[in-house]
Amino acid sequence: MKKRTTQRQYRRLLQFGVPKFAMTIVSIFLSIVILAQAGIHPVLAQSVITAIPPRLVLSGKPGEIITSQLKVRNDSEEAQNYTVSVEDFVVYDTQGTPIPIKTSSNNRWSLASWITSPDIIPVDAKTTQIVNIKVRVPLTALPGGHYAMLTYMPNADVKPGQLKKTASIIGQRVGTLIYFTVAGPVTEKLNILKFSVPQFSEQGPVSFSGTMESLSDIHITPKGNLTISDPLNSIIASVPIETGSIFPETQRDFDVTWSQKWGWGRYRADLDLVYGTTGAVTSATIFFWLFPIRLVIYSLIAIISVLVTIILLNKRSKRHQEFLEKEVTELKEELEKFEQPKM
Repeated sequence: MKKRTTQRQYRRLLQFGVPKFAMTIVSIFLSIVILAQAGIHPVLAQSVITAIPPRLVLSGKPGEIITSQLKVRNDSEEAQNYTVSVEDFVVYDTQGTPIPIKTSSNNRWSLASWITSPDIIPVDAKTTQIVNIKVRVPLTALPGGHYAMLTYMPNADVKPGQLKKTASIIGQRVGTLIYFTVAGPVTEKLNILKFSVPQFSEQGPVSFSGTMESLSDIHITPKGNLTISDPLNSIIASVPIETGSIFPETQRDFDVTWSQKWGWGRYRADLDLVYGTTGAVTSATIFFWLFPIRLVIYSLIAIISVLVTIILLNKRSKRHQEFLEKEVTELKEELEKFEQPKM
């Protein structure tokens, strides 16, 4: 019924002399409406690329050639040609987000120029392709960490006639982060710049946050525990912490939550993080209050109200008792007067 109505509207527009261009637009719109009503939806081309692994950790000595294998998977319905790019990356924010940059000889942490990889990788639909790479470590390479990302871009050699068909998937880009460590003496140092918690909380969970700074020549991955002690200085909880990798000369934020619901006083939190190849430790301590002040106030108000009610009832009962005793006394006196013999 709905379809017939839209067709009648279309014929009326023709009768009123609507221009063909406008009619074309109207036709497209009506077609979409009809398809939507019929439960039919247009399907866009999709391409799912997976880089395996998302992170690759390698090491070597100056002058060595290190070989390794990566993989890329094409989960789309069609074969794809992937352009392979290798770029250095750095981390600017405190979340550990890698940002690709152009390779520069001034970059202490550069790795991209050492890596040899294919320029284009053809991958059939629903298959995984192996990608062989080589890392040639210069004799002058500085000890410590060097970092690059190897990325894949689909449709490396799209023909003009295929552009419309593949336009929806051009621009998708995935890759593997490569962490390479050159052997030699390195500095490993981590500072806790900030460690904070709300000074007073009525109830949990209690959220802690902090910022760490790496002064190392290599990426480090701190791990440790947050130890909670109660007002009696007894350890009552230990919460594991994993901050992720921190790159050289960068800062990184971390968060940890103690799931305790209720507390009754001043607590102590000790943060201990272990990092580096030697197991170095950095620590921080903070105090905070966990006390349900409003709950206590409401409870006190309720208790006081009950006590006042009891006192008032007791006073009323006492007055009533005194009144009754007075009445009894008066009755006794009247009775005694009545019982006395008349002279």
